[in-house]
Order: sequence, then C-alpha cells, then structure tokens
Amino acid sequence: MNDKVFISYAKEDYSFAEKLYNFLSENNFNPWLDKKGILPGQNWDYVIKKSLREANYIILLLSNVSVQKRGYVQREFKLALEYYEEKLEDDIYLIPLKINDCEIPQSLSKFQWVEYNSSECFELVLQSLYLQRNKFIELEKKLIASKELFEYKEYELNFEYGDKEIYRINTNYFQFLDETNPGLQEINSIIKGKNSEKIVSSRKEFFDIAGQLINNEFSTPDWEYEISYTPNLISKSIITINENVYAYTGGAHGNGFINGINFRLNPTYKINLEELFEYEEHNEILNFLSNFCYEELRKLYNESFEISEDEISKQEKDKLFWEDSLSPKWENFNTFLISKQGLEIIFNAYSVSSYAFGLHFIQVPYDKIISNLNNSEKIQYLKDKLK
Repeated sequence: MNDKVFISYAKEDYSFAEKLYNFLSENNFNPWLDKKGILPGQNWDYVIKKSLREANYIILLLSNVSVQKRGYVQREFKLALEYYEEKLEDDIYLIPLKINDCEIPQSLSKFQWVEYNSSECFELVLQSLYLQRNKFIELEKKLIASKELFEYKEYELNFEYGDKEIYRINTNYFQFLDETNPGLQEINSIIKGKNSEKIVSSRKEFFDIAGQLINNEFSTPDWEYEISYTPNLISKSIITINENVYAYTGGAHGNGFINGINFRLNPTYKINLEELFEYEEHNEILNFLSNFCYEELRKLYNESFEISEDEISKQEKDKLFWEDSLSPKWENFNTFLISKQGLEIIFNAYSVSSYAFGLHFIQVPYDKIISNLNNSEKIQYLKDKLK
C-alpha cells in the first residue's frame, strides 16, 4: 500500500531509469517502467496513463534530452503536474531527479530536485518516499479512527484457460470493511457485481456455445482481459471509483476504456453529470464544457502530433475532431470523475479522434465552472464538501 512509483524518462535515459527501478524494488517499493510494465499487444498509451494516474509518487528523470524533447515524455510531465494539483501543499508527490547537466523546466522549479552524483542520490530519493509513505500511514490511521476515511481491502482474481494458446482474465477490486455502514455495503455490492459481470462477459470471447475453448491458431500474443476497480476519491459524502477495462483478443493492438463511477453516500445513489447543475443552467454549462474541452484537447492534439504553428492557425473547431463528438450534449461528457479540484471529463480512445490520439483526462476546475454559471449552488456545495 502507498508504494507505487512511476518513473518518467526519455528513452535515451533508459539505462539510468532501470538502475533506479532495481534500487526501488530492492527497498520495498513498487516501481513502474513502461518497458517492464507493458506486455506485447497492450495499448501502451492506455497502460502508461493508467499507471501514471494510480501512482503514489512520480519520479521525473531530467536530462539534457528529456527537458528539450517534444512528445510523450513532455505529456507525462504535464499530466504529473495536473495530478499534483490534487495533493496537499506539503505532500511529496513529484520528485525531479537531475541525471546530467540540464536546465530545470520552469514548471518544475518550485520542487526541490536532487542531482545524481553517486548512489547517495538514490538514498535521498528513498528518504523522501519513506517520509511521505509514513505520512500516508499516519493520516489513514487518524481518518479511519474518526470515520472520515473508510478502510478497504483489495482483492485479486485470476483465471487462465488453454495449454499452448493462453486465455487470461485478471481482475482486481476493493471492498470497504465497515459492515455497519449501509451505504458502503451497497457500494461493495455494486463493485463486486460489476467485477463479476465483466468476468462472465469476458469469457464469451474465449468459449463457444458448447463450452469449449475456441479453436484459434494464434499468430499473436496470448489473449487477455484486465479489469480493475480502484478508489479515486473517498470522502464522508462522496466516493468515486475508476473502472478500467483492457482487452487484447488478437489484432494489431488491444482496446481499453476508463469509466468514472460517482456516488453520493448515505443516502447512497449514483451521481450523473447533469444532476450537478440546475435545469435552467444546462445550456450554459454544456456550451462551456464543449468549448473548454475542445481547447484543452486541441492543445494535447497539437503536442501529440507535433503540429506546426502554421497548421495550428488554420484549425477549425468543427473539423479538428470527429463530427458531433464535442457538441454541447450530455452524452459527450458523461464519462467523468468527481475530484477535489474539479470535474475530470474522460475521453477514451476513439471518442473524439483516431486510436493514435489515445486516452485523455480533462480537468475542469470548480472555480471556472462556477464563474460561468448564474446559479452555481449545487456545484458550490460539492466543492465545499470536498475541501
């Protein structure tokens, strides 16, 4: 628990990243590197973003390559900074590690960085990780004791079928331990039920109507389903859950999606996006979400595909993304998560553009939402409850 470390690096610095990975593994942490954490056939963009999102700590390897290189490593830096905004001011979450003579990016200048000169720098990183992990442990003890945070246990189920060609289903989910809280028990039933439903539906890809494994001469890696339900936000009145599903059943790549499940607790019910706004404000908020998400996705699109300034100046809103995919309709924004800082709108692969554009979380800050509404009572209440 509280041991997941995401290592962000440029591919030219892999040997150093691997050295750090081995050091952290030997010291009871759970580091993650793309070359070790992504299996053949998996959607690498989906897996990287999922691992980045779920990390307790992020170590950014800064070099004269990574700080100047355009592309994916810069996207990781940007996402890390966005997730940092959800943390407390004194949390240790981002750790810049300078591995050679390079200039620290302005966006990271407020974080104390460590410079690599010997194995001693790894020890300094380890001290920071221990300090924050102990803080997590003490905080959780206090919160659990005061009923402000609810203790839970994680479960893992694994199924494997076949001999030469392997079919796998791997799932993990969590369950709250407080059996006296009816709301938590209702959420437990929903999580466990959804997990079981996904397992049962996944088996249809592996078996025929007679209950026999399908006959498939694989020319690709083994087939698999990965399913997980992890807590995103736990408070006294709001609980939000990440539902992650990834499937590889042959072909050039697998496919995955992330869904947000948001609950009001005691009385417990599922929260839909439109319920957070007064009916008379629906047109205003939909237009705002449409414009805001377009501009944010446009930035990511231009960064991802390294679009020139000349091409950017010619972009048109109705032509850059798929027709109607960002129009002011609830169905375009209903995949979302409630967080402490704002609403996170989730755009899965294929939702607004091609598979290559990947998965994106767009955080819409509460303050921006409130400033665009005449009646912001509901969203203001939500913001205040999550302080």
